[in-house]
Amino acid sequence: MIGTAPMAEAAFHGLALAATVVGIACFYLSAPRQQWLTRPLAGRRSRIIGTLALLEGWLLWSVVMHPVTALFTSLTIAMLVLTILPFAAAARGAMPARREG
Repeated sequence: MIGTAPMAEAAFHGLALAATVVGIACFYLSAPRQQWLTRPLAGRRSRIIGTLALLEGWLLWSVVMHPVTALFTSLTIAMLVLTILPFAAAARGAMPARREG
């Protein structure tokens, strides 16, 4: 984006990152074997919200980057989050329960 203040670019990047993470989290949490919730989210609704959030993230990144670069940035963030979520759930489950005292 030509002539944009660095603060505005940072805001677009932050919003795009948040939208991408929310979109991927919606897809992950609707999977039957996800490990964060006792029951998965409603599949159809969660996937629609996830798709819209991912599209929003790509559009926000497209404001400050070339659209192809924005697409690959979105895909890279999605792969990162999809890799981290199961490992974080396993690590959370492996931690000893805290005693209340």
